[in-house]
Amino acid sequence: MKTGEFQNAQRKIAGRTIWHYDAVESTNDTMKELLETEVSEGLVVWADRQAAGKGRHGRSWASPPGGLYLSVLLRPKEAHAQILGLLAGMPLVKTLRHFGVFAVLKWPNDAIFQGRKLAGILSEGVYRKDTYHVVLGVGINTNLDLERLPPDVQKRATSLKREVNLFVANEECLEYFLEQLDDVYSRYRHTPTPLMMKEYRGACGTIGKQVSVQTPEGKIVGKAFDVTAAGALVVLDEHEKRHEIVDGTVEYLA
Repeated sequence: MKTGEFQNAQRKIAGRTIWHYDAVESTNDTMKELLETEVSEGLVVWADRQAAGKGRHGRSWASPPGGLYLSVLLRPKEAHAQILGLLAGMPLVKTLRHFGVFAVLKWPNDAIFQGRKLAGILSEGVYRKDTYHVVLGVGINTNLDLERLPPDVQKRATSLKREVNLFVANEECLEYFLEQLDDVYSRYRHTPTPLMMKEYRGACGTIGKQVSVQTPEGKIVGKAFDVTAAGALVVLDEHEKRHEIVDGTVEYLA
């Protein structure tokens, strides 16, 4: 049930209007349902909890009360939509650092601190009424108790509350994140992609690591060498063969 609506006329696009819900199945699914009506670019759906939160590649995202769960509606050029999913990771790590945790990005757009996941993004492209939209889903482990997560997730996750030993108000975290996202999205619309990706590389902790990447075509093992201007992860295998990966799940190797 929708419980509130907030406006911020100072923002350019992202977060000018926020709709707050007590609980939803998934903020991304709720946003896609809203696309059947007339909604403005930049609309945010924010929920206190999700019954069926989504992660990449069909995985679930555990979403108990205490975390920050939201989706943002954007309308980029379709050809550049994949890049936007990566660039959205930059405001994510900026937000976490603002609240005291020096997180880095794990390609493509998970926020990691000391090997544990703090936040993630699911970017979904959809057509409605001949218009291309991106629904940008974001989950941040702000104040949730890790014991409420599934056992297999607990050992790989952390939260702001755990790392800084302070309560971080979701409202404050949301406002800061949207401020950063609005800035990145505005620059993304008017700045050459290579310049934006240079900034992304600076926040990406995957570059330089030994990795195993599960792709639709199979597993690739090697050293993460770079991220291209198109957002592909470049991995050099043991034979120095170059692989450009556009879709895959990365695991760091010891």
